[in-house]
Parts: sequence; C-alpha cells; structure tokens
Amino acid sequence: MYTKQIDHSLMRTEYGVLVCRLLEHLPDGLSPEFGASVVEVAPGGAVDLHTHHEHELWVLISGYGEFEADSQMRPVSEMALCYMRPHQKHAIRNVSQDSNLKFLSIWWD
Repeated sequence: MYTKQIDHSLMRTEYGVLVCRLLEHLPDGLSPEFGASVVEVAPGGAVDLHTHHEHELWVLISGYGEFEADSQMRPVSEMALCYMRPHQKHAIRNVSQDSNLKFLSIWWD
C-alpha cells in the first residue's frame, strides 16, 4: 500500500492550466502502463487546444465548463466523462467566473 497527500504545491503549469502528474509521486520501481494527472482550470481559463498520440479520459471532479473535441462543443459538469481518441484535438474551458474546474486525466497508448 502507498499513500501520498497531493497538495497545491505539487502542481505546475502545463497546457495553460495547473497540473499534478500523479505517477511522478509513486515510489521508484513502480511503472504503471498509463498516466494520470489532476488538473485545475481557473475561472474563465482553459486547457490549450492540443492533440497527442495517446487515448485520454477526463472525469470532472468539480465545476462546469465547455468541452471541445474536433471543433464540436458540449457543456460538461462534475461527474462528466470525456473521452478523446488518439490525435483528436481537444480542450476544455471553465465557464465559471468564480470557481475552479477540476478533473482527473488518465491516458494510455
């Protein structure tokens, strides 16, 4: 068993938002076949529109926003599931002006 408290000091800026890459905090020798991050989007902020070779899954933890994939927009809120196939352009915007949007990102080949 392994536990670690993730706090705000572990987050860094990636794709225009705050990201904590969770697996970087596992003990040496553990190398799961996936990646995972906690992402925080400030009020009015957005994840930069981007693409990559992995599958990706976002699970919204709190807040609400607009999810974009291949130029299609959908409103999303907490407990929404967003899946992106490899090389699909995607982003999310926090439409709130006073609360953060938070989600868990999981990706794999």
